[in-house]
Amino acid sequence: MAASESDAIFETLLESAKRLSFDSRSPLVYQPEPGDGSRHGMTPEWSPLFGTPLWEGMSEEERVRLTRSEVAQFLGIGIWLEVGLQVALLRASHSADPGRSDIKFLFNECADENLHSLMFANAIESIGSRFYPRDRMLDFFGWLFRHIAWDEVAYGIVLAGEEIFDVMQRDWMNSDDVAAPIRRSAYIHVVEESRHMAFARRKIRDRLVGRSRFRRFVSTIIIAAGMHLIARSLINRRVYEDLGLDWNVVKANIDGNEHHRMMFRRAAEPFVEFLSREGLLNSGARWIYRKSNLL
Repeated sequence: MAASESDAIFETLLESAKRLSFDSRSPLVYQPEPGDGSRHGMTPEWSPLFGTPLWEGMSEEERVRLTRSEVAQFLGIGIWLEVGLQVALLRASHSADPGRSDIKFLFNECADENLHSLMFANAIESIGSRFYPRDRMLDFFGWLFRHIAWDEVAYGIVLAGEEIFDVMQRDWMNSDDVAAPIRRSAYIHVVEESRHMAFARRKIRDRLVGRSRFRRFVSTIIIAAGMHLIARSLINRRVYEDLGLDWNVVKANIDGNEHHRMMFRRAAEPFVEFLSREGLLNSGARWIYRKSNLL
């Protein structure tokens, strides 16, 4: 695509940001509503334990507490991704012309991402949950991502996380079973993140122009490995142990839960379709996605 055509796309995204953005710092976003005390942290169907014998043996109060803890883990990973995104992209663009349309949109995106992270933190606090420590391997991967991820790899891994959360949150924002602060946060994130996903897709396409088959192969495998780690990180044994559950029992229930695998495949479907269209889905990547329950 010619530079002028790409510029036009980024200018359109900037205009969209002017027309359709929210003040996610407003206390109204994460203010609880009457009845929120008995509402879930996310739609129950997204719980990795949904439909298992362990789930069926829980009271409704225990299920609500479970989903509130799980959504804290999910959104905590979302914040971790958004912070890593900013570091990686700003590092790569540090010396770029700030007048370029794509760089101006990047500034706008980073502002959005910071406010999303603050919004999620406030929403989790408002429902009485807390964030959990991550696995050390994930933090090591984050360090690698921030420092050495190149072009299409950085945008690909970021887009992977954004696509998964987008599918999930479209359910959360429309469910009366979900606490109001999470519903509102999900709605804002879905609306504003749609611009970010369009930006990432355009950047990936631009970066792939003229790249060798070998580079495409390496990028394809690294993006798949990154998405595998993101998917695995959504399930954190500390969440379940904090609730007094036996991790071995929890793990056995999750591993045998076909509903959980189906939901994760559904979440990954738009991203996998994009990868296929752009030539970033080979047999090795497919194997990794199947191991991640994403294909």
